[in-house]
Amino acid sequence: MKKLFATSILLSMLITLLFWPGALSAQSKNVVAGTVGKVSVNKNSSIEIIEPYLVQWGKNNVLSFKVRLYNGGGAPLDLLRYGITVKTNAGNPGNAIQVKESQTNTKVLPQSSRDFTFYATVPNQTQLTSVQFDVKEWNIAYAGFSKSMGTIKIPSNYSNIVASGDSKISVLQNNQIRISLSDFFSYETANDRMYTLTLLDESWGTQPVELPKYSYWLQAESGDLYPLQTDGSDDGILNPKEKAAFDLYATIPKASKAKNFKLLLTTTENSLNLTLHAFKLAQARAWTSVPVNMEKGHYIRPDEDQFSLQVDPLYITETDLPQMDVGTTIILKNNNKLSVVTPSLAYFVEVNHITYVLTPSDTTTEKRLEALEQLKVSLSADMPKSLSKYNMNLIIAKVLSGDEHPVYKPLLKIPLNKAAEVEQTKVDSITKTALKDGSPYSISVSNVMGYMDGKYQIVEGTITLTNDGQQKIELPEFKLKGSVDQKYSYEGTLTDTQTVNGLSPQDQMSQTFQVQLPKNAGLQDFKLSLEEPFLQGNDKLYRPVASFSLQGLQNSQMTAKDWVYFSTKNGDFKIKRISTYRLPVDGEDAVVTEFELYSSSRQNETLPEFKAAYTVNHTSIEAQQLVLDKVISTSPDTAISLQVIGKVPYSMSTGEVNMLLKVNEDGAERSIGQFLIDSMDTVPQYDANDIYSLKIAGRESETQLYKVLVYPGMSEDLVEVQMIQRNNNKRTLVHNPLYGYFQSKDGSYYPLDYETNAEQNVKYGSVSIQSLAGKVPKGTNLADLKLLFGLAINDKEIAGTSGNAGSFVRPAFFTLVEDTGTAAAGLIGMNVGPYSLDISNPQTKLVSGYNGTMEFTASLTKQLSFDSFDTEHKIIIQLENAGEIITTKEYGLNTAEDTSSFTLLSRKYKIEGISTNLTTPSLQVKVYLSYKGEKKLIGEQVVGVSFQK
Repeated sequence: MKKLFATSILLSMLITLLFWPGALSAQSKNVVAGTVGKVSVNKNSSIEIIEPYLVQWGKNNVLSFKVRLYNGGGAPLDLLRYGITVKTNAGNPGNAIQVKESQTNTKVLPQSSRDFTFYATVPNQTQLTSVQFDVKEWNIAYAGFSKSMGTIKIPSNYSNIVASGDSKISVLQNNQIRISLSDFFSYETANDRMYTLTLLDESWGTQPVELPKYSYWLQAESGDLYPLQTDGSDDGILNPKEKAAFDLYATIPKASKAKNFKLLLTTTENSLNLTLHAFKLAQARAWTSVPVNMEKGHYIRPDEDQFSLQVDPLYITETDLPQMDVGTTIILKNNNKLSVVTPSLAYFVEVNHITYVLTPSDTTTEKRLEALEQLKVSLSADMPKSLSKYNMNLIIAKVLSGDEHPVYKPLLKIPLNKAAEVEQTKVDSITKTALKDGSPYSISVSNVMGYMDGKYQIVEGTITLTNDGQQKIELPEFKLKGSVDQKYSYEGTLTDTQTVNGLSPQDQMSQTFQVQLPKNAGLQDFKLSLEEPFLQGNDKLYRPVASFSLQGLQNSQMTAKDWVYFSTKNGDFKIKRISTYRLPVDGEDAVVTEFELYSSSRQNETLPEFKAAYTVNHTSIEAQQLVLDKVISTSPDTAISLQVIGKVPYSMSTGEVNMLLKVNEDGAERSIGQFLIDSMDTVPQYDANDIYSLKIAGRESETQLYKVLVYPGMSEDLVEVQMIQRNNNKRTLVHNPLYGYFQSKDGSYYPLDYETNAEQNVKYGSVSIQSLAGKVPKGTNLADLKLLFGLAINDKEIAGTSGNAGSFVRPAFFTLVEDTGTAAAGLIGMNVGPYSLDISNPQTKLVSGYNGTMEFTASLTKQLSFDSFDTEHKIIIQLENAGEIITTKEYGLNTAEDTSSFTLLSRKYKIEGISTNLTTPSLQVKVYLSYKGEKKLIGEQVVGVSFQK
């Protein structure tokens, strides 16, 4: 057994994620330096006291603050004309001292301001709220050469501490700098607690800024101060819009009971620490609370450069000692376009809330990694055998200090698969060798599976022939047989092995074989034989070339939702069934299965061509298959979505369902797996405010239910659901069309028409309003309906925005909201889908002997930001007198620039042809929203009639 040094860090590590870099919580905010008061020093100018701090540094109680001199006059103003006297309740007044760095230039130009740092030492018993600042002007004409311009007292509710999770906006050299904190971690060693913290400076200015040479301190609630070290990063220059991160760490004895801290940023003047910023830190948590990253691809950014990680399964080697040896291999890849410094990393195994250091077998790593270069690191550790039954995680950490007592900052936690539990990454194969005209070649059998096909059993697989010799060979016309229990023999079929020019040295070719056997033939002991022809006299006979014993093929690839592995000439793959739904489609039902496909090797592989068929209650059903993602290859980290769709009569019970999945390679089909579908999956349920996301490569989008409108009819109501769809793909893409139904409580389905006016190619971030509408029995309660919809499919591709659809995938149920488009009390603020319609100043004039007119002003307002809405929605204005319809007129919604359409601009409109034969001297103006032949009242108002001779 290897004896490896393994340190058990009982990482009761209190890791606090104030917030991950760039991921502020919704409650976080940016705060600026607070002022405690100001005094006028002349008619147009003033002095402010900014952000005073009082900290006990050893025997010195140091008050530090900033003075802001504002010059509102027309000539330069010099700070040297003024002095600051600090008064406390615990001693005699004293003059504040200006730091040397700000004494070099003390003049402030007209109509501007500058900040200057001051400090003073005050008696130890001084409280900050008791401090007063007396601002005086120096002048030899004054008695005592000075005159008080005013006094500033610190308010009792004054606070100078930035709240936990918030950021601070500081001003350096007239540029705003945002200071934020993240990754506040802590863990225990034998005698100490180690704290790590990341500070981020971000320039919001337009000029380069020289960052101050800060010192960093942790201040406990007791007032105890602990210095924070840096990881060696140089403060340097911060360019406009640039960010600079600094990793800090401190050592605190375990004897300290401190749990809550502030972070102080200080500078030094005359051996005194002057506090410039203070942050409240949230209480730390343990490393064990860091969430496990379950993504398939892993990336770290120890500093500015990004690296990808591949992690081998964890091996466990047990011995006769109480310890076991565990280990893994890490492959670190430089994803950058340039050579970078190899990061200093450490690795830990986390098991049962205990963390063990993983020791690298080779500590001589390269100092730099070239672009796209990989670094392989083998790691191992000793730990008690009793921990083998627990799940284990790998923690990757940055080494902040590599001395005798190293300090670590965790970057990533990922789960570790144990080698015995790891899925295979390559299909099993059996290889035999043979000779042809004295030249060797090999025969491999792989991808073998057995499955049921009606009243027969099928054994299917791949035979691969490789020329291992140094000369071209002409392959024979092989004959293939399968035998069971060494006595029943069945002939098989094999794709033609002959090539026009034979098989060149080191060349390779693959064929699919298939053997058909009776349903009751056992496949527990199956033998595959390959024979070649030879002539004996005039007779053509066959002799054996190779035989393969294939054990346990009975439904060998029948699976529910397990991984299935297969290979083609282009590479190795794995595929897994994710879901199977039964969905209504045009009087039929569609059985829709989704698979996730990956490359099972560590490289991208050309996308296979698939074929599939369902068997429902022993009846074969043809199926269509399509890949949703816009890709041409698979990867080991990113799933490719394969959809398989078959149609069955809606009256057919689901019963027993399985699906045979095949690949088509060089015109030959080969089965790769038979999937048992023991039950249909439940369609995901969404609440009205949830977001329906389509994370499809090249077609990323988000859809959200916006509004439900009911158009009452004679015997049926038209119910329209308006959806908001946002394009999340950073390049143009075809808009994702929808297809759906309403489902009632009794299980009835009502088909929906889809409508959109979105362009075929929409830009990143574009928002369109899409409509799904259908008729339901009159008076149906919306609470009794659910919206079932998904991505529309036509034939073997995603449907066009205006094309027909034959099925849908990625289904979802949405709870409907109530109709919010009820009629308004007047003609202002009428609900018109994504618009609000205002009609004002309606005036009706009747002229004797002529028809009358009604004039009014109208405009639309967008109720939300969007880029497209369909042209089918119309506005109908209906004029009635004593219940009789006098006239109607239809208008479009922002579809034209003339008076045939209402627009976002306010303009005047006229309705003509009003009869002068009115029963009453008023008109009832009714406004309807019209859609698909139905209309919905959205507003009404009585308008008086003006009669003119």
